[in-house]
Amino acid sequence: MIGALAGQVAHADSSIGHGVDRHAAPPSASAAHGGGKAAGEPSLDNLETELAHAATARGARDLQGRIEQLRLKPLAPTTTLLVRRAQDDLDAQRPLDAVQDMDDALLLQPDVEVLWRNRAQARLAARNPDGAVADLGVALNHDGRDLMAWKILEDTEEQRGDWQAAWKAWQHVRALDPTIPDADHQTEQLRLKAFGQPT
Repeated sequence: MIGALAGQVAHADSSIGHGVDRHAAPPSASAAHGGGKAAGEPSLDNLETELAHAATARGARDLQGRIEQLRLKPLAPTTTLLVRRAQDDLDAQRPLDAVQDMDDALLLQPDVEVLWRNRAQARLAARNPDGAVADLGVALNHDGRDLMAWKILEDTEEQRGDWQAAWKAWQHVRALDPTIPDADHQTEQLRLKAFGQPT
């Protein structure tokens, strides 16, 4: 999941600038959700709705890529550099440095949801799952349909051993992307860990 950070920035570069997620910009989340979009350009809300009704895994992947591009759009150049540096730190197994980079990025653009999600990834790598959960709470407060944030939350709750919380997060993941491979098997495994064998 941490590797997603690098993919984000490289992907974002082609559009601006993704990786520990590479995000930064407008003063509010509303711009990312359609407030500042060009005429005819689909909003984040519209793309997330399309993803929730995707019929194929390939179509879902395409939509996820477009969604991530919109999430990164508001990142300022300096914030983008900090996100890249955080990814480099994670690649070099320096998670605490990555957390510091994301702290700095959030000081610049605290209203950009993806930055909270990226710091959660860095905190998880730094063995601070409680901090990761706190950051994901902020991210999901900005956008409760952020598929990546729910996936990271599910992973984090598994690491914390809170299987019922992991189960709840997984329900959101399934609802947001109906094309996830082997989803029924994963659902059953989590259900057993969260609630045990039915009597």
